[in-house]
Amino acid sequence: MIKKDEIDDFGSCLNKSSDNEMLFVLRAHDIVAPIIVRFWIELRILMKKNTSNDPQIVEALKCAEEMERQQIEGVNSNESE
Repeated sequence: MIKKDEIDDFGSCLNKSSDNEMLFVLRAHDIVAPIIVRFWIELRILMKKNTSNDPQIVEALKCAEEMERQQIEGVNSNESE
């Protein structure tokens, strides 16, 4: 997800969360972010919370792929971690 799109979408995960709910954000420039997203996908499927075809899982996989693309292309390279 793109930050602006997430904020603008009233049905997004960010906007569905309650005001007091803890959130954890992974940024594309963090080298472990796509690895963590793929691990989350595996756990969701293993725990039978999702199947590999669920829109939530498909979106998460696309997110991990886009994070990797941005890392390769140096998007956000003005910051280091």
